[in-house]
This record gives sequence, C-alpha cells and structure tokens, in this order.
Amino acid sequence: MSNVNEVVVRYLAAWNEREPKKRRELVAKTWAEDGTYVDAARDGKGHDSLDAMIATAQGHFPGYRLNLASGIELHHDYVRFSWAAGGTTDAPLFIKGTDFVVLAGDGRIKSVVGFTDAAPARA
Repeated sequence: MSNVNEVVVRYLAAWNEREPKKRRELVAKTWAEDGTYVDAARDGKGHDSLDAMIATAQGHFPGYRLNLASGIELHHDYVRFSWAAGGTTDAPLFIKGTDFVVLAGDGRIKSVVGFTDAAPARA
C-alpha cells in the first residue's frame, strides 16, 4: 500500500491540474480503475468519468486551487481530511470541504464521498 499522505497529495494535485494529459495521469495514479467520487453537485466512476468531472468543476471555478486544511486521519482503509479553496484575488469566494475516502487494496482510492463545510450563500 502506498503512503496515505502521498495519495492525498496526488488527489489534491489531480483537482488542481489544468493540463488535461497530466490531470488524466494523476487520476489514474490516484484512483483504482473503477474508483468513484460523489458529492452533492457531481459524481464520477472510472478514470474517464472522474477526469471529465474534475475538468467540469475546474471550468465552473476558474482560479480555484484545493489546499489541505486539516490533518489526514487514517484507520483501517478509511481516510478523512478537509480542504479549502478560494479566498484569494483570483478566486474570491471561500469554499471548504471534507472528503471521506475508502482505499483499494493497492493503496489507490476506491471511493470518495465529499461534503461542503463552508460555501457562499445561495442567491
């Protein structure tokens, strides 16, 4: 199993990578082939779908970069961490979330369930 810290760093890097080929490579290194992601706004299953989902989110939030905002907790094959994005000149609205991850046997991500902890008020 790979180091869980490295998995989380690759996960955040995949969300931040704007170059399609590099992002797709990060997705493949980070998620198992049948890996999944789901939150209140989006979902994906498998490398192609996950890559497209991230590209769409990047299009909706140009200038935003996810940064680790908590420690990384691990027990058994479960991981939890929080991230934050925005609050900058290029990305003025602050967004924060917590992701719950299940690791696959090879150390890559089997599934992610994401929750938004802080976001701008809806209009």
